[in-house]
Amino acid sequence: MIENADLYKRLILQYGKEMQIVVAIEELAELQKELTKWLRGIGSIEHIAEELADAGIMLQQLEFIFACTDEVIDTRYKKLERIEKLVELDENDTRDE
Repeated sequence: MIENADLYKRLILQYGKEMQIVVAIEELAELQKELTKWLRGIGSIEHIAEELADAGIMLQQLEFIFACTDEVIDTRYKKLERIEKLVELDENDTRDE
């Protein structure tokens, strides 16, 4: 179940799916901008936190729009398992040196 599903439903009814997808793209771009600023030494954690919050809200809204929460959860789990195996392999390689 998606948190805030009722709010997302109201937003979609008020603004439309397409507009909410556009807003999601904008929020992800703003996060990208803040991360590149931080890498250049001119960003701030406060701005990154704000953009992470905005992007997270929009990502959850996209899950609602596309009705794919279960798929996202399953895929995230599989990807995290794969990442964990890669990290373990890297750790073992490092220990062997």
